[in-house]
Amino acid sequence: MNWRVHMNADSDCPCGAHSALRDSVPGAGQRVFDLDEIRADFPILSRRVGGGVPLVYLDSAATAQKPEMVLAAEADFYRLHNANVHRSSHQVAREATDLLERGRARIAGFIGARPQDMVLVKNASEGLNLVAYALANASRAERELRSLALGPGDRVVITEMEHHSNLMPWQQLCRQTGAELAWLTITQEGRLDLDNLDEVVNERTKVVAFTHQSNVYGTVNPLSVLVKRAKEVGALTVLDACQSVPHFPVDVTELGVDFLAFSGHKMCGPTGIGVLWGRGELLRALPPFLTGGEMNDTVAMGHSTYADPPQRFEAGTPMIAQAIGLAAACAYLDTLGRDRIAEHCARLTARALEGLANIPGARIVGPADSRDRGPAISFALKGRFPDEIGEHLDERGIGIRVGHLCARPACVRFGLPATTRASFYAYNTEDEIDVFLEAVAELAEHTGHQAGGPPTREKAEARAVASPEPTADSAPSELVTAFSDRVFTDAATAVGGLAVSLGDRLGLYRAMAGAGPLTPAQLAERTGTQEIYVREWLHTQYGAGYVVSPGTEADGQRTYELPDAHAQVLAHPDAPTAGVGIFTALQTLYRVEDRLAQCFRTGEGVDWSEYPPQMFRAVARFFRPAYNANIVTRWLPALQGVRERLDSGAQVADIGCGVGYSTMLMAAAFPRSAFDGYDYHAESIDRAAIIAEERDLDDRVHFHTVAAADLDADRPAYDLVTFFNCLHDMGDPLAALKGARRILKPAGTVMLVEPNGEADPTMNTHPVSKLFMALSVGLCLPAAVAQHGPQALGNHAGEHALRSLAREAGFAHWRRAAETPRSAVYEIRA
Repeated sequence: MNWRVHMNADSDCPCGAHSALRDSVPGAGQRVFDLDEIRADFPILSRRVGGGVPLVYLDSAATAQKPEMVLAAEADFYRLHNANVHRSSHQVAREATDLLERGRARIAGFIGARPQDMVLVKNASEGLNLVAYALANASRAERELRSLALGPGDRVVITEMEHHSNLMPWQQLCRQTGAELAWLTITQEGRLDLDNLDEVVNERTKVVAFTHQSNVYGTVNPLSVLVKRAKEVGALTVLDACQSVPHFPVDVTELGVDFLAFSGHKMCGPTGIGVLWGRGELLRALPPFLTGGEMNDTVAMGHSTYADPPQRFEAGTPMIAQAIGLAAACAYLDTLGRDRIAEHCARLTARALEGLANIPGARIVGPADSRDRGPAISFALKGRFPDEIGEHLDERGIGIRVGHLCARPACVRFGLPATTRASFYAYNTEDEIDVFLEAVAELAEHTGHQAGGPPTREKAEARAVASPEPTADSAPSELVTAFSDRVFTDAATAVGGLAVSLGDRLGLYRAMAGAGPLTPAQLAERTGTQEIYVREWLHTQYGAGYVVSPGTEADGQRTYELPDAHAQVLAHPDAPTAGVGIFTALQTLYRVEDRLAQCFRTGEGVDWSEYPPQMFRAVARFFRPAYNANIVTRWLPALQGVRERLDSGAQVADIGCGVGYSTMLMAAAFPRSAFDGYDYHAESIDRAAIIAEERDLDDRVHFHTVAAADLDADRPAYDLVTFFNCLHDMGDPLAALKGARRILKPAGTVMLVEPNGEADPTMNTHPVSKLFMALSVGLCLPAAVAQHGPQALGNHAGEHALRSLAREAGFAHWRRAAETPRSAVYEIRA
């Protein structure tokens, strides 16, 4: 098309922007709800991802895909009508202003509102913050804008299922004004517990903020009940409608709320645009959140006045193109019909809920039926972390969301620091739901697979493969050749780590343990894998010396066997010598290589949160067998008098406890003692508390989000303070030891467990010590540097450095009490 011909100032312009806004009547011109035609409107749905599989997009609760109509409206604004609004008087500026305000009207009509009550913001988070900050500013505003001010004695009520965007602004409001924050809790079914509604929403309540539909559970909340109670006490109601406006009809004149916020990108609109609707009289009573251009009435050097809403809350150039794109999205969704979208999504949700309920080990987080719930389903799978589920589905082209979904308290409520969510929209099909369910079921089957038998020997046999060692009088070519061979041997080991990790993940080692000689076909059948890949995998394992080949079957097929000694390391995760899990950690290190390279140049660190979650599970798998075998039976008895105190009843602090595995291992062994776990990582502490409750240890095991350096004498005095392979990860290990000194009883003991390595690399000859040195440069040292402490040790600082720190922290007694190839155990006392 020759666009120049059609550039004119009137609404006859055929561009995407004008076409989308031409029909300003919501609900007009609905089309046939044909899924094939609908999917054809979304270019991204024709993509193939990964290994060439079709994209199955089940993450619309995070952001919805965009139809051509929206893409054209936004692009054509920039192509043909781009100018600033409400300012210049030339033709293109008039066109831009006209498009923006017609877009505002179109969006307003979508929720039954007046255009003058619609504030354009960049997302719902900004809209909710706008209300909270305006209320906080009210007490300091001009006299005529103070009617909605909050102060000490007032209460703000939220719910336990809120997105962080409808939680943190109210926390901030309460901190600024002295008001009290209270909340409604959640039932086991993932619905609001309204039994104490009248008690929580009391006469002191000034604001009640809640979500219309939970982004975690999919729960549609009983809005009329909440609004009725808020009106009874004269409280304002603020509704997060991000998940409801896209999925079913919402009319602000019928809801009865005072403020409502939603985002454009969750309803097929652009990113960078959202809406705050408010009752006109309330918007006029609020002071501005931001000040600057276009939100003013008169401006003088000593005093300024504010424009009427909505311009009062739209400082600076607004989101013009995005607003036009959102208006186009409203028009598009009206052609589909939101009632029909709701019906379609309800069918998909019911199908997914039924399918998940039939998968062994699957647990639905939230309502298990489709009553009063939207198309967002969070679930857990026994034995699998959310990121594992996400990766498994991603390999099959299925896009879902994993994490705490920006609603961490809602996840923690069900014992899940993170969860997995599939969410559906108008363009999804029942076939896609089935593909999703099949992928989850496949992962559940792998989780439940327990092939192979128990080990036949109690101790593993060591197997060492020596590398060529060139001598000083060797010819240069021999030196080069020898060292080249060594490098390629190391490279083969590094690349082979992927095969080792796959063998662990797919249960290949477990299937071979105790099974005797197996052909590739037999191993594939035992593990539900494909023979062609299993045969290639066995070749790599034979080349590495991990499996042996006793011979061939009568039909000529070669057989392979996992020796019992090797099974102790590769197939049995609880064996003291288990070591296969570390290969997962090695994979994740390469993912932060770019970040590490930057650290080498700048001296920065890499925070724990920047490493993939697989890293922490792998490291835990590496240390856990040694903890199982040694903490209770060897290490604690090696400390003078400690075992006796634990048997009779002692107070124990486990510093840097992470998810509390070491804490609960000790607690289970010593039922008369009480234990406190401390760690600065809040998500780990939350998870530890949940595990303690599940194991019925929460009556004497408690966890606290406190950094070691912040421990003070006001806390309980402890008979035993433990550090399990964590002191070297702390940015200020001296401050951590001083914290332990402050909380230790005069006759108490510190047990410090550190990697068994030395600062002098020539002394680290054991393979485990060499592994620690390699891990230190990519994990331990950068994590400590990231904490901005004065000293980062690295994981092989050595006994001399550790002892010097202990002496400086005020400890007089130091003794190496025990050791294994992985760990050195020190006894420290004042």
